[in-house]
Amino acid sequence: MANGTIIVELNVFSGRPNPVARMIKRPIQRLLASNNQWRGSILNEGLGYRGFTIYDMDNATETKVLAGGSDISIENQLLEWSNIPRDVKLHCHERTNRCEQVSSETTYEPLKWNSNRFVRRWNNCYNYGNDIITNTFAQPGRANNYRIQTMDGPSVQFGAELDGLIRIEAPTSCVPEPNGNLVALVIWPGNDYHFFRLDENGLFSHKPGRTDARNIDNSGQLISDPRTADRGPYTVFQCFMETEPDVVYIQ
Repeated sequence: MANGTIIVELNVFSGRPNPVARMIKRPIQRLLASNNQWRGSILNEGLGYRGFTIYDMDNATETKVLAGGSDISIENQLLEWSNIPRDVKLHCHERTNRCEQVSSETTYEPLKWNSNRFVRRWNNCYNYGNDIITNTFAQPGRANNYRIQTMDGPSVQFGAELDGLIRIEAPTSCVPEPNGNLVALVIWPGNDYHFFRLDENGLFSHKPGRTDARNIDNSGQLISDPRTADRGPYTVFQCFMETEPDVVYIQ
């Protein structure tokens, strides 16, 4: 975006046209540049606050979508700049302020896992979640002579705990803030397990088996909370766990 103005549309109404505001482009440009991970996201569905659409009137290809919940700090700033009725703004803030955004120290770097075919093939979701490349297709507990006998949540969790991961409770609907890095364990009952990883941008990413590391779910959506993401057959959410590459030992 260059100098000039843009149109910011607050996606919140159903029968009436959405509120729109003409804003100076430069501060919006600086604001959006603070986080690129939300780009290409899709507006939330349902009634009420769904996010923002940002139109560059000088370049139609520069239209951007900021889905509700994809970057709370940016959303709250746009709400403050928007001239909307107080009760509408209150509703939107209630949606964006439900949870403070938490993050881990791991950086979303897909090339680290995807560019080398050997690394991609021999490191799975457990390697990726712990940010440790072993080239052994690591399994929870194997480094401590434990073998998962029953493919259920407690059995996989126990193996991960033997390796040094620590279960962390989530007493509310918010993603819990870890002392170290955060992963989420989900289960395909009787068949498989999978780990998601929280990155420093406040979003989750994962590496399904021998395939590429990615930051979207089965529906192509960015993952702000794996509990509500499209996980396909991995229907059981077991728990969040803390992990530290310098402490955890996997094999």
